[in-house]
Amino acid sequence: MTEDEKIQDIAVAMIRRHSMDPEDWRSTSIGALRPEVLCHLALLPGELVLVCAFFSDTSWYAFTTRRIVSKHAGTIATLDPKRGVESQFGNFKGYGPGSNTELGAIPTATATLKCGASTLQLEYETGKPSMAPIYAAKYWSQKHPILDKLLTNAERALYKSRNV
Repeated sequence: MTEDEKIQDIAVAMIRRHSMDPEDWRSTSIGALRPEVLCHLALLPGELVLVCAFFSDTSWYAFTTRRIVSKHAGTIATLDPKRGVESQFGNFKGYGPGSNTELGAIPTATATLKCGASTLQLEYETGKPSMAPIYAAKYWSQKHPILDKLLTNAERALYKSRNV
């Protein structure tokens, strides 16, 4: 198993454990690049997707096994998250004044992510889908530093089968 595959396995499992009703999400997907983002982002050989969302040609993001890429307000930014990510997701539940409640509108908010001196902003879906980018960022801060100590789903199943 490559490092990219191990990162994706562990991060996607973490994100899914904290997500509700991902099949109902309108703009956010877990573990796959949204078709609308394909023309905006070329993955590097071996690079895999953790979380991706598309709102418009000027607003989308992707967390991958090697980087975080965002196009926000028409500006593309990239972070290398390997040393951890500081994140501020603000009103991720989408409640209160300023919430986008227009009929058919996707409620969104803006998050700020920092890695060292680099910063990027991204628009994300509030409510249940907000857990995807929040836990993708948490993976890079909490789990990636101890990646060599973590088991993938397949390794965990093998361990359990041997020790039953």
